[in-house]
Amino acid sequence: MKTLEKIIFGFDEEFDLPEIDIEALKKEYANRFEFVTLWNEAIPDGVFIEDAVAFIGGPSSELLRKMPSLRWLQLPSAGANHMTQHPDLAREVTLTNSSGVFGVLGAEHTIALLLAFTREIPRYVKQTARRIWNLGNRCLQIDGSTVAIIGYGDIGSEIAHRLKAFGAQILAVKRTAGTIPEDADAVFTMDGLNKVLAVSDFVVNVLPLTKETEHVFNDKRFESMKSGAIFINVGRGGTVDEDALIHVLTSGKLGGAGLDVTGNEPLPENSRLWDLPNVLITSHSLGVGPDKYTKRAALIKRNIEKFSKNEPLEKIVNRNLGY
Repeated sequence: MKTLEKIIFGFDEEFDLPEIDIEALKKEYANRFEFVTLWNEAIPDGVFIEDAVAFIGGPSSELLRKMPSLRWLQLPSAGANHMTQHPDLAREVTLTNSSGVFGVLGAEHTIALLLAFTREIPRYVKQTARRIWNLGNRCLQIDGSTVAIIGYGDIGSEIAHRLKAFGAQILAVKRTAGTIPEDADAVFTMDGLNKVLAVSDFVVNVLPLTKETEHVFNDKRFESMKSGAIFINVGRGGTVDEDALIHVLTSGKLGGAGLDVTGNEPLPENSRLWDLPNVLITSHSLGVGPDKYTKRAALIKRNIEKFSKNEPLEKIVNRNLGY
């Protein structure tokens, strides 16, 4: 009798698949894989995961150490920086993420933040709560503005596509420049970042967190930005020096900051960012939306099929680059 290879689903409050999908996979691969489901990393009595060849989810160090036969780890997130250099994840394990799942959601979330600042929405929300009728006088405009998108991947390109419809000029910043991407007006490498920041009305950070990008937005970067510019961070919190950000927000150098991510999450209650009137914090909610579940489930199903045939998987993470 052929021994089935074991694939583990690591589900929690943020990530799972409908039971009907799990049952369909069990039926389709009945002669190839044994599927085991863990909830919040609890291993049921009588279940062994030491022989697991694949894990779909975000395993802890403890769980990784229990799976010495692992060949493939599929993350439910687009971010993979927490796993690329993980000491308990063997280098020969193929690491894949869920990039491509969050492009539309990320773009719409970013547009919402940009519009909130251009139309002074945070001010009006506070006035509504206090029943105050006052007109704003610091509205901005996307049409005719210059928007820098730092990190021009799936989310970045979707943001650019929508902003072009608003009439913005798009400056794309990538690790390698090459040809000008669709919907961008110019492309730069990170070496040209300061030049881009100096002329941009809006700066959208979509960078992953790597050794090269950690605190890339520091005092010097913020000081090089155009006075009154709006900074949006939908990438990773660790790419920003928050003390430097607070300084330019309180000094008046920057007009405001929309932060979906922060260095520590949840953001500590004593962080000064909570109290700044020109800061809007959205609690890492970029990925929230109905489209996420269907796209992510489809990606997982495609990768299971490819894994069963020993074909190259989709969304392989370069563990040296960190994304």
